[in-house]
Amino acid sequence: MIRRLIGKLTPEARNDENAVRKFGLLRASDLFRELSEEQMGDVERMTVMTSCERGRLVYTPGETAEALFLLKQGKVRLYRITPEGKKLVTAVIAPGTLFGHMEFTGTTLSESYAEAQEDSLICVMSRHDIEQLVMRYPSIGLRLMSHLSERMKELEERLEEGLLRNMTARVAAALLRLAESQGTNKIKTTHQDLADSLGTYRETVTNTLGQLQTEGAVSLERGRVVIEDPEALREIVAAERPERD
Repeated sequence: MIRRLIGKLTPEARNDENAVRKFGLLRASDLFRELSEEQMGDVERMTVMTSCERGRLVYTPGETAEALFLLKQGKVRLYRITPEGKKLVTAVIAPGTLFGHMEFTGTTLSESYAEAQEDSLICVMSRHDIEQLVMRYPSIGLRLMSHLSERMKELEERLEEGLLRNMTARVAAALLRLAESQGTNKIKTTHQDLADSLGTYRETVTNTLGQLQTEGAVSLERGRVVIEDPEALREIVAAERPERD
């Protein structure tokens, strides 16, 4: 999949009828916001824009080509398959987010799948082109470093969640993380999505959410979990979090 996308980075692909639309989508990215129109032209020529329908795999384990993906529209989830055969979601990619197999993204493809969770629009750049852009325009390198810092913070939070032994605490921690990332206590998620992110079963998450709802910490709506008492969730997490040395 990746080699096929990178293979499209040719003069023919760069002059396709979607060039104007692609230019506008790239311009909207925080990564390129300080570039001039002429400089943005360089970026546009180095990228290919592709549509991925819901359920389509962007990449699979074992792919070796290095590429950087910039999600413009839709949603993509990254996941691994545990030794027990369970799907473990490691990240949900929102519009404007970078992902892919390059050292500075903090993401590798060796054991990961990337799947379009919604119909999505993705811009793809090869490692060579990214290196050229970073050398020409240092502001891009600085923003990539900022992206890596955010990714590391998220990974640390996920690692702390994994250390929680009690499922109620793990669900509470996941809800607080999602509330922060979505910027609202009305979290858009499903019981299955939560289960996948925790590497457990949907029924387990459903029972846990039901318990939290009975206690008044959350309320459940179709496709949403509403945090009613954030402090109660924090207390649940704090009670189970291992003490740091």
